[in-house]
Amino acid sequence: MSSILSRSALLLVYGVALAIGLALIGTAVFWLLRSFTAGRQPSAGAQGWRLGRGAVYSLGLGAAVLGGVGLLALLLLRAGPATSLLAALAAGLLAGLIAALLLIIVPNRQRREEAGLAIAADGREARVIIPIPSSGLGEVVYRDGAETIHLGARSATGQLITAGSRVRIERVAHRVAIVRPLDGNGSAG
Repeated sequence: MSSILSRSALLLVYGVALAIGLALIGTAVFWLLRSFTAGRQPSAGAQGWRLGRGAVYSLGLGAAVLGGVGLLALLLLRAGPATSLLAALAAGLLAGLIAALLLIIVPNRQRREEAGLAIAADGREARVIIPIPSSGLGEVVYRDGAETIHLGARSATGQLITAGSRVRIERVAHRVAIVRPLDGNGSAG
């Protein structure tokens, strides 16, 4: 057990963890920059790549922090092997978990909520509360049970839609409803 916790073995472990972490971070950043290449179209599996980049970056950050804190504790702070190992593991796990929370869990939850909103709003009748210009953005409101939902809105027909008009929501993308005015009897006009 003492050979595993020896200073030289820990220096090697921390150095390798730092190098692997930096390589993973570099890979995730490279994938991200490559996705912005002009003329490059997102593939059908783009959702998976986004999750993959976030996971790779989170793992890389955790490994890099583990290696960096371990080296710092062992070399600069002259901590004992056991203390440096505990500090490195705690810092690496914390950094990796925070990165995963911010890069994977929160964005996926927001995408699921937006997809649910789009499904719930499609085909509903709504009322215009801020006029929708022919080529601009207005606002509509509709009731979903006891809840009032406000969405930005664009005209599907390219016509001005005045405040107070009744509209039907054709689809929702990024919290903006594409709407069509209704005639007096509630059918699409």
